[in-house]
Amino acid sequence: MKPRFFMSALKDTDWPLLKDEHGNVMPEIAVVGRSNVGKSSLLNHLFNHKGLARVSSRPGKTQLLNFFIVDNEFVLVDCPGYGYAKVPKSMQQEWGRWVEEYLTTRPQLSLIFFLLDIRRKPSIEDIMFFKWADHYNKPIKLVLTKVDKVKKGERKEHVKKIRSVLEEEGISLESQPLTYTIKNSEGRILLTRLMQQHYKDVHGTSS
Repeated sequence: MKPRFFMSALKDTDWPLLKDEHGNVMPEIAVVGRSNVGKSSLLNHLFNHKGLARVSSRPGKTQLLNFFIVDNEFVLVDCPGYGYAKVPKSMQQEWGRWVEEYLTTRPQLSLIFFLLDIRRKPSIEDIMFFKWADHYNKPIKLVLTKVDKVKKGERKEHVKKIRSVLEEEGISLESQPLTYTIKNSEGRILLTRLMQQHYKDVHGTSS
């Protein structure tokens, strides 16, 4: 997959309307997660492009919705992180307002990748997001990051604990979480296949 940065924006009046070569509005996949979840590292690794997304030791570097055109077929939207970002509360509230507006009202949004650190118990904010997605009937795929930080023999147990916490809150995942590490290509291959299949499903084409 070949991504191409198109633009950054926050307010709805600035969001682009992107179409493919046939004049069809491109479906969009949003990437959401806490500001220290490793989102930028995952995106750079996924597309094998070190400079695609900013990687910073300071969480909260992404402050706008970043739109990337992938293979001239669909759009990937990198959303500002939430949680530990060391930025003014007023700025976080501004991000939250427009990110929620995007996720709620954007008609071409067809899938949300929700990133969660495999070592962390889902927070209240994480749980609230899943409940929000369920309420608005938004398709969501859980992607567990930083898998290399956990020993191979312990990974299944971490996944089990995360699913258990979500299920206790009445959240049932439609599919097994996808595990991702930037140390090898396994997660990249699986996530790439998922996006390609999703594109085919959206356009009603056979695999």
